[in-house]
Amino acid sequence: FFFLLRTEAGEVGIYKRRGVLGTVLIRETRMYLQSLLLGGFVVSSLVFVSVHGSGLGRGFGDHIHWRTFEDGKKESAASGLPLMLVIHKSWCGACKSLKPKFADSKEISELAHNFVMVNVEDEEEPKGESFSPDGGYIPRILFLDPAGTVHPEIVNRQGNPSYRYFYSSAEQVVAGMMEAQDKLTGDAFKKQHHGEEL
Repeated sequence: FFFLLRTEAGEVGIYKRRGVLGTVLIRETRMYLQSLLLGGFVVSSLVFVSVHGSGLGRGFGDHIHWRTFEDGKKESAASGLPLMLVIHKSWCGACKSLKPKFADSKEISELAHNFVMVNVEDEEEPKGESFSPDGGYIPRILFLDPAGTVHPEIVNRQGNPSYRYFYSSAEQVVAGMMEAQDKLTGDAFKKQHHGEEL
């Protein structure tokens, strides 16, 4: 476990506690906070962060607004934004390798504003052939239109043609996001799916 202390003036730091149970961690944290308070620090909040990151980021970037798959589908339908789906596993080495590249990319962060961002881990992976168009390898990145349809034509063109939805670099992800943005948003998407009338 990691925990992050924030003060009125900003972040104090991240402290790591390995192999401790929640109750022990809470007791240690309370004792540490008491010593900080006695030392004159005013602690405004305490945020616990797991090894994979807090909330739904899971290492892919907590600065990105991630949603659950169900919430993401609803938001995509309501907003008209395409959905970007990252499918990964907590034990996967290739997934762990992609996470910091993804999280540190300014381009991905900027493009994320044009998508409903979802990452599913382990048992959260959606079932059905459309979510594994050329196999169940991981990680896979898929793009869905606002109607919830997976677009299998949006692939990693820079990657291995045997694993078309496998992305190993931020540059590859950015290229896929740009293609999805071009195909699944605006007038191009409306013409393709609703005829020539706009």
